[in-house]
Amino acid sequence: MDTKNIENLMAGLLQKLKNDGYSKEVISNTTWIINHFKKYCTEKHITTVTVSIMAEFLKEKYDVDYYNPSSSMQTVLRRPILILYEFYLTGTFCKTHQKERTIDTPTQFKDFYLKFYEFINSKNIVSKSKKRKLWVMSEFLMYLNNVGINDITTIKVGTAHTYINTLDRYARATKRIIVTVLRETLEWLHSEKLISFTGRQAFPIVRKAPDTQILSYFSKEEIQRLLDSIHLDCAHGKRDFAVVSILVYLGLRISDVANLKFSSLDWNNNTINITQLKTNKLLTLPFLDNIKIPLIDYLKNERRPKSSDEDYVFISTYAPFNKMVTSSFQRIVNKYMDKAEIDYSTRHHGPHALRHSLATNLMSNNVPISAISSILGHVNTRTTEIYLTIDEKNLKNLSLEVPNE
Repeated sequence: MDTKNIENLMAGLLQKLKNDGYSKEVISNTTWIINHFKKYCTEKHITTVTVSIMAEFLKEKYDVDYYNPSSSMQTVLRRPILILYEFYLTGTFCKTHQKERTIDTPTQFKDFYLKFYEFINSKNIVSKSKKRKLWVMSEFLMYLNNVGINDITTIKVGTAHTYINTLDRYARATKRIIVTVLRETLEWLHSEKLISFTGRQAFPIVRKAPDTQILSYFSKEEIQRLLDSIHLDCAHGKRDFAVVSILVYLGLRISDVANLKFSSLDWNNNTINITQLKTNKLLTLPFLDNIKIPLIDYLKNERRPKSSDEDYVFISTYAPFNKMVTSSFQRIVNKYMDKAEIDYSTRHHGPHALRHSLATNLMSNNVPISAISSILGHVNTRTTEIYLTIDEKNLKNLSLEVPNE
């Protein structure tokens, strides 16, 4: 980037920030930092801007580590320089600059990792799942390197077990995910004749019977209290009511609500058609009035007319108004659970609990399990059977009287 072009690049960048709806404070801060950078380049007689030049400027002027900002303030000070360079390279800029998990591989495993990388990328799974599998493999290879194992073909079942025992720093749920991915990886290694045992031999799958899992759910009365607690005239009330209505009446996973697009809404045929993120399977659901009406109210009266993610239904309430992340939906549900004063001290209370609740309440109305399975988008009805354990009404009907002695 030629320093002579900084002025014109800054003008274009500032115009884009305005078009995307950024606040005056953000635009002012961006202008201030870039002007300081332009002055710095002039004083240092710099003619060509590189990443190392930007890093030196931030370190010298603001004591900011360009490569690894240590606080939110450092991130704010770095961002104007970062997006200026991105704007120069691409004509746009990233909305966020979050750090991702670093994937590193010991030198002796490079060739093997590339082969595994090709295998994972050939699978018909979402990008997030691919990244997770690659990360788990890289961590496992780093462990092997640390314990002195340099050949993947020499690992034993005990090697995998010992590795899992080193993962106490992770939450139980994360540990389960790592075990699942490692099991799949060992299966692949066995299929490639690289090891003598299978993933299932190392980590046998122990399936819980459907009647051993007790899930959290909320009654119809509690669900109604949840909906009633959302006031449409409050800030973001129309959006929140539309979101909770979809979760309550359709039982969609939050990942599918976050990725809901206008192209999924078939207004003429009264259907919602989505490809589920988890299963990659098409799901068609009825476009019910108790979803359609709140959605129209949100779209006409509250949603920003301009968005950088124009295809998505639900967008953030701040610039650049991109699509909402899944954690936002979790916060929305938690907020109104508290507002409705629903006691969830012994129950899970997020969006997935509303999915469970829909299934349970449908079951209490004698809706066939095959129909419930279709509504929830389950590939197999066995998955839906876990909801039988919380159908207390029907369980009581099936119970036997205790004989008198």
